[in-house]
Amino acid sequence: MIRVLIVDDDKLARKGLVSLMNWETFGMTVVGDVQNGKAALQFIAQYPVDLVFVDIDMPEMNGIAFMEECRRQKPDIEFVVLSFFEDFSYVQATLRLGGLDYISKTSMELDHCDTVLERIVEKYKARSRKAETVEKEEPDLGAVWEECRLQHWFFDDGAFGRLQECIREVEPKLLSVRRLEMMLARCIGELENMLELPESTVPLLSRTEEMVGWLAEYRRRVYEDADSLSLGSDAGRILKAVLYMKKHLGEDLSTSTVADHIGCSRSYFCIIFKRFSGLSFGDYLQQIRIERAKELLLHTQDLVTEIAFQSGYNDIYYFNRVFRKAVGCSPMEYRKRMAKAEKGQDGTKD
Repeated sequence: MIRVLIVDDDKLARKGLVSLMNWETFGMTVVGDVQNGKAALQFIAQYPVDLVFVDIDMPEMNGIAFMEECRRQKPDIEFVVLSFFEDFSYVQATLRLGGLDYISKTSMELDHCDTVLERIVEKYKARSRKAETVEKEEPDLGAVWEECRLQHWFFDDGAFGRLQECIREVEPKLLSVRRLEMMLARCIGELENMLELPESTVPLLSRTEEMVGWLAEYRRRVYEDADSLSLGSDAGRILKAVLYMKKHLGEDLSTSTVADHIGCSRSYFCIIFKRFSGLSFGDYLQQIRIERAKELLLHTQDLVTEIAFQSGYNDIYYFNRVFRKAVGCSPMEYRKRMAKAEKGQDGTKD
């Protein structure tokens, strides 16, 4: 049986939906009904749910926000969105978040309810079959998909490095590479939906290292073109934030400064920044500042004090402490180690 949860702030609408539909005829059972997105998240944390019928307009947490959070917590749950309005922006948001269907409550009253349920069940079963096929075809790619599906790799350099390593570890068989291409094409498609970008084509490549190189080039190209893109979605705003932070690392960056730059409130910025990057603003800022410092230590002869300042640290003692905690050694020790490693690679003696 397909286990259904109904989420609607209108109690009469919830109860009406429960009694109106011939659920059991179509292999479905209603396991609960709650009044808003927050209550729904609590419910799915405690009880198994396969499909959620969710109203788009609710207090505390609306349908779109609920779907986004639910998708992170329970990626296997599917959605059917309900609304009194035939609003195209809602339809777009539903499809972008992977919703099965968008139903106007007004038209649902006019349509035959069995027709509505039949259509939804067909879509649900089709998507389930597709998911089973992907799972059977990709038994050795689970680690790659885990890094891919959250999309943190696009916004966070550390996550991108982990994804690259996972790809390199894929068994170097032609079949594995073909499956990897399919997975990355799916990942890129979902990313472009989030960022509202034109559709790209993942090329046919014969080696995992070529795939790593193509992905790095794709990421670099989107970053370079970001200024010419509208980037009006939340994901687009975070891309703008990331680029702004990297460009202004030597300045006094704060959540308020960056939030103002991308045109949203500080509190909302903090929420969506962690959603897309996987890190808090403070942790992300420290990470990219330390990476900048490592680059400068490796490729310049600047004094550590100057490097600290260029990386956004005005206090050299604080910089040394943060660097040592992050890297495991002092800035000067890091420079000496990397110089020694480079000499070893060149075949020269110390």
